[in-house]
Amino acid sequence: MNGFSAEPQVVDKTAATRLLHVAAILAKERTTPAWDFIMSSLGSTVLLIAQFAFLHGLDPSGDTVRYLALARAAFAFSGGQHLERSLIDGYMSGSLIVDVITPLNPLAFIVARSFAGMLASAAATLPGVLVAAFLLGGMPRVSWASAALYAISLIFVWLASTGIALISSAIGVALKQGEAAVQLRVFITQAASGALIPVYLYPEWVQRVIRVLPFVHLADTSVAIALGGSVSSMYAQIIWSAPLLGIGIALWRSRLARLDVYGG
Repeated sequence: MNGFSAEPQVVDKTAATRLLHVAAILAKERTTPAWDFIMSSLGSTVLLIAQFAFLHGLDPSGDTVRYLALARAAFAFSGGQHLERSLIDGYMSGSLIVDVITPLNPLAFIVARSFAGMLASAAATLPGVLVAAFLLGGMPRVSWASAALYAISLIFVWLASTGIALISSAIGVALKQGEAAVQLRVFITQAASGALIPVYLYPEWVQRVIRVLPFVHLADTSVAIALGGSVSSMYAQIIWSAPLLGIGIALWRSRLARLDVYGG
């Protein structure tokens, strides 16, 4: 006897098996045909080139394009609409119950789905950002230290976006207006984060309003960090991430406790 119990090993193996099963489900869902992915990336690239070209016309110096390259890259790491559509469609059809009873914790499954959506969003968007920035001379010049802080800030972009997606999808389910909730959330977060138009181009009063909302921390704050900000610039992202996630999780705990099925 070596003094170690075999029981914890069995529990760990069971936990690992279930987590691997969840990972397999997510991997299967996020796998798309190569041609579909290529066409999606090309479409995204064309739209980004048009967006960057328009703003380059307003600011030939290239500063706006460099800002937008960093902002679009940061916003790509949110991927909220993948999670929203999954939750809304799954809830309304009743298929969500199959997902949430599979893993150890239904909320862990939701977070894993959000992570998979973020990876899909980043993979589809980042090539277009790089091409558009290169063609229009807007490749950002960032120090290694700022680049490291920027990368860390993307973690909080994803966390805050996950919280916002949980809140907006819960509202969409409650109002039975799922796609409308997704589209409205996407428009508001893009416009108020700086991913659509740089925040500094808005009128002063609009900037003041935007900067007290959480959406600005999905892109603009990360841009400021990349362009020479310090760790303190990240505090607002950290502070907003916790309540947004907390509210979103609380809403979906309530929803999952009484899963309704629509459509027969």
